[in-house]
Amino acid sequence: MEKLLFTDVELYDGTGKPSFRADVAVQDDKIAAVAPLGSLNRTGSMVVDGGGKALVPGFIDVHTHSDAATFRIPGADSKIAQGVTTDISGNCGSSYYLAGAKKAEDELKNVYGNFHAFCDLVEKNSPALNVAYLCGHNSLRVYVMGYENRKPTAEEMRRMKELLADALENGAAGFSSGLYYLPGKFAETAEVKELASLLKGTGKPYATHMRSEGNLLLESIAEAIEIARAGDNNLEVSHLKTAGQANWGKLDDALALLDNARKAGMNVLADRYPYVYCGTSLRMIVPPPFNQVDSLTLCGRLKESAEYRAELAEALRTKVKRDWNRVIVVNSPFPEHRIYYGKTLVEIGRMMNVSPEEAAVNLFSAGNTPNAAMGSMNEQNLERILANPYVVCGSDSSICAFSNGGIHPRAFGAFPRFLRIASKSCPYAEVIRRMTSLPAANFNIRGRGVLAPGYFADMVLLDLDRYDSKADFIQANRIPTGVEAVYVNGKLAYSPDPVAETVRAGRVLRIR
Repeated sequence: MEKLLFTDVELYDGTGKPSFRADVAVQDDKIAAVAPLGSLNRTGSMVVDGGGKALVPGFIDVHTHSDAATFRIPGADSKIAQGVTTDISGNCGSSYYLAGAKKAEDELKNVYGNFHAFCDLVEKNSPALNVAYLCGHNSLRVYVMGYENRKPTAEEMRRMKELLADALENGAAGFSSGLYYLPGKFAETAEVKELASLLKGTGKPYATHMRSEGNLLLESIAEAIEIARAGDNNLEVSHLKTAGQANWGKLDDALALLDNARKAGMNVLADRYPYVYCGTSLRMIVPPPFNQVDSLTLCGRLKESAEYRAELAEALRTKVKRDWNRVIVVNSPFPEHRIYYGKTLVEIGRMMNVSPEEAAVNLFSAGNTPNAAMGSMNEQNLERILANPYVVCGSDSSICAFSNGGIHPRAFGAFPRFLRIASKSCPYAEVIRRMTSLPAANFNIRGRGVLAPGYFADMVLLDLDRYDSKADFIQANRIPTGVEAVYVNGKLAYSPDPVAETVRAGRVLRIR
């Protein structure tokens, strides 16, 4: 029986109530007691003197893409260093076990198509934080019908429903879609509604990267609400934004649509990362008809045909209205592209002595698409969104290793920046609620997100005044300041002290 006693902490319990000075006792993996300062017996306990620092519930990252990374980087470096103790993957319609695992070069190839076996494998590898997984629509489509641009047959729909039902029964946290991406964009609303209907009675959310976050933003929110209504009336809007300057004025209408759905009885949350640069595949700049094929096919054709390269460069010049000074390459499958990390397409074009459009085509022609950050959002709207009481933090990032610098800075900085920006408009206690108990409730993560007796001891000792991120596109893997210690299931999971002994005590959370 292991006992910990945290003394002299400023306790933020995750409920939104004002903080108070307290002692907190932990036995094994759960909180045993919360009591006034100095009132708990220290005998037989390992004492951690909080020195008046904040003790908060471990943060919950509701929007991540860590499916394979929780196995390959079990230390969960980028998340645990921010104080994230629970990571929810399978977002934007993408579930690795249904797609990427098919070509895996490690043990993950053995779990292709099997959600239960995938969870078992991750758990066997002892991740440092707790993990949960959504089942993704795009990957269901890829598994059953590839990248076909058509409706599924009755048999294909039956098979997709069978796979989704199996995942939900075996603990998937919900159903996600990525209608902006291939092959999700080929699906009609009715297809997604039919799949979402399997959520009825489960309490689990429909989480969506909507069909549009710009020109068709309002129509896409209406579609998301319609699909969630066909499910269990529980909607999570992924990375809520108004993309493109022409759409910045739509925020009031977007928030009104979500508020009206909430008033009508729907459980509606949205997540957001605290940056105005999104992070996605560079292929998302590609206009029709080039965007109707998957990335490997597109890049293969470009590699083989000078004529096709010229056609795409011309299409980028004439059909795409984008400021190439706000498109930054952050990483690539090819080592020779590392010299371009952190540089805009304009800068890369100068390095290549070509136009920005031709520079993009040259990058594609290497054989696969790099990832990029694209600045299409507005700082004032970001602050308004993060001030909303129904907006929670989602990094939209995979777990990254401490050594990984070719990434979006949100990988290491999302949570401190969320707290810094959101706290401009509401107290720390309320922001912490939106980083802990609110997402726990929406995703049915029982026994976490609150510091109270009987809850799991996922906790972060923070110097709130110093909790901040210095990560940027030049050095994206800078570790946040102000994190004194992170505990997962009662065990020390992270400390900035290099000699501290840490334990990987995370679990796979199977939501049933």
